[in-house]
Amino acid sequence: MSKVIKLFFLLLTTCSPLYTLAADPYPNKPIRIVVPLAPGGVTDVAARIVGAKLSERLNQPVIVENKPGAAQSIGSEFVANASPDGYTIIMGTISAFAINASLYKNLRYSISKDFAPISLATSQPLMLVVHPSVPANTVPELIALLKANPGKYAFGSPGGSGTSGHMTTELFMMKTGTSMIHVPYKGSGPMIIDLIGGQIQVAFDNLPTALAQVKNGKLKALAITSAERSKFAPNIPTLNEYVPGMTVTAWQGLFAPVKTPAPILDQLSNEVQAVMKMPEVVNKLNDLGVTPVGNSRAEFSAFVKDEINRWAEVVKISGAKPDE
Repeated sequence: MSKVIKLFFLLLTTCSPLYTLAADPYPNKPIRIVVPLAPGGVTDVAARIVGAKLSERLNQPVIVENKPGAAQSIGSEFVANASPDGYTIIMGTISAFAINASLYKNLRYSISKDFAPISLATSQPLMLVVHPSVPANTVPELIALLKANPGKYAFGSPGGSGTSGHMTTELFMMKTGTSMIHVPYKGSGPMIIDLIGGQIQVAFDNLPTALAQVKNGKLKALAITSAERSKFAPNIPTLNEYVPGMTVTAWQGLFAPVKTPAPILDQLSNEVQAVMKMPEVVNKLNDLGVTPVGNSRAEFSAFVKDEINRWAEVVKISGAKPDE
């Protein structure tokens, strides 16, 4: 008789709707946002701004953890293999979640099969900046300088091979018939330090981090990659004014492991969309030169698919290769 009673209670606790309803709702413990880059760049800053507001709205700590390296694949692989429970997500980038799909042939995860898009968070153009010692103050002057000195100057890429900074430079060199030496970095922070120090001379970096150094006179800005001049730097010309077809917008968005339950993904997406509309978030991001976005899971999924296809064409045309 005791075995029957035990079996009865086992069935009651595992199948009863009352038991299901009694379970703690999501989230009931801290959430981790992985940033696959070193601290200091726009992706890291955006993750911390979004994470702080998500923490307030979800009543749980949201911890930002940097896992840089291997062209952002270390952090990406970590999240791809994480438990699909909504407690480990990643602030993905145009580089890790669009360009890498075609640039790298040996990724140990699939961008399209191992991740569930949550919401696009932020976007911004890139800025072409040079060290003050570079004898060029305009894009035409830089092109002429590089053509006269092939392979003499070095450009940095924040996050390494496959980043928007790397691929934009590859496209720029292809379109202008110039060549430079590629020096990959784990993030924008360490790259900017070397650019200011003169160890490298040229870079395409996200507008927010580059603009701060331009304003304090440590770097020279030659152009931005948006289709039109930016309200954050209205005196800086677009690169497209000199090199047709050079329009690039970098972006950051949140992804979760693919088997994360749909209700959790929906909840996170709705919360991110709400956060990106908050006046204090909009103002803080705008002050940095970043545009807040926020969209639905379906919209973000379609966007990522289009980006993967677009950059596959750029990789093919430019002939870019990863530094492995």
